[in-house]
Amino acid sequence: MKGGSPYDLTTYAGRFRSFLDVVDPRTLVASDSDIAAAESRLLNSENVSNYQLWQDQKLTSAVTNGATGERIMHPFRMSAFVPVNIPLVIGMLNARSVAGTLFWQWANQSFNSATNYANRPGATVSTSDLLQSYGIAVGTSCGLAYSFRHLALHGPPMVKAIAAVPFVVPYIAVAAAGGANVFFSRKNELSTGVPVMDGSSKILGNSQKAAEQGLFKTIVSRSLALPIPVLVLPAIVMQMVPKTASPRIKLVMELVAITTSLSLALPATLAIFPQTMEFDPMSLEPAFHSLLDQNGEPIKVVFSNKGL
Repeated sequence: MKGGSPYDLTTYAGRFRSFLDVVDPRTLVASDSDIAAAESRLLNSENVSNYQLWQDQKLTSAVTNGATGERIMHPFRMSAFVPVNIPLVIGMLNARSVAGTLFWQWANQSFNSATNYANRPGATVSTSDLLQSYGIAVGTSCGLAYSFRHLALHGPPMVKAIAAVPFVVPYIAVAAAGGANVFFSRKNELSTGVPVMDGSSKILGNSQKAAEQGLFKTIVSRSLALPIPVLVLPAIVMQMVPKTASPRIKLVMELVAITTSLSLALPATLAIFPQTMEFDPMSLEPAFHSLLDQNGEPIKVVFSNKGL
């Protein structure tokens, strides 16, 4: 048994529950022997309960890039996204100096670059392209963050007021840089295409049009939608904390707000679009227009992995 999901992935609720499994940090503590045992049970599923098989699939999916088969390093698994981002978000929201703002934007985009690469949907990325995407993302986030910090201090009154809102500078910098990061770390997909499969997971070829859709949807969910609840909600919560509260109480409240926002926002935004994209073959390149299945019938639906 391998593949599929215990949830209905045609619904938003089903995808949300599925991504809760993807980002579950408990999979980070699994040992190599635990992973090997799970992989073995999936290959030889006799006398194994369905519950155990779903747990095994949850674990193997969390630690492996499904497209490349590569084992993902612990910090860059999606299950590590929440714990790693907690200090990053705290740093971005509380940076008061230009140097602090630049440091936390650099740290955030460095982590995002590594995560995007580790969870890519299969395309090979050269070292030069990887360094280019990293440099552009860091440059974009730091440049925008610096510009808005400067405007907050020296710009017109209206601009000062907007830039002074706690989450405005971090959101603009993170969203713009995140979009650039995803695009440049995966731009090879636009020229080489991404694998397109039939209903039995047989690869039919590579499609640039499928790559365009996957890249667009990833940018919308990961770069534009995700930072909104992660950066905005904690800032709003902290505005409600009495100014007379002790620093320790404020820190605890901020940690709770950020952890809750991250834990719910990540699966909520990833679930906006199905992980497996469906296409009418006629909407892709001509090579996919006249394909037949094993019974000689026209293939009416094909699939491709969106990537994370």
